[in-house]
Amino acid sequence: MPNLRDSLIAKGLTSSDIAWFDAIDWNPSSVPPAEPVIIADYQRREQALNATVDGLSFAERGESQAGRLAAAIGARIADLTDPEEEKEE
Repeated sequence: MPNLRDSLIAKGLTSSDIAWFDAIDWNPSSVPPAEPVIIADYQRREQALNATVDGLSFAERGESQAGRLAAAIGARIADLTDPEEEKEE
């Protein structure tokens, strides 16, 4: 079975994407906040990660490195695109 790096390359990620994963040490808790200028990069990476776990159960996705990374990136995308509404006083 191919490793995650090889699977992501097979899903179309570039060497720049792989370098980004290397920079965060493939650690979901190290995913930096998304910014508008890089949101497409985050979306592409999340999509590729999700494609590698397609067919796994919800529990299996949560246990996999790809599933955890996809969830972390997705959360950063949501933080940017769906900011928490300010509470009215």
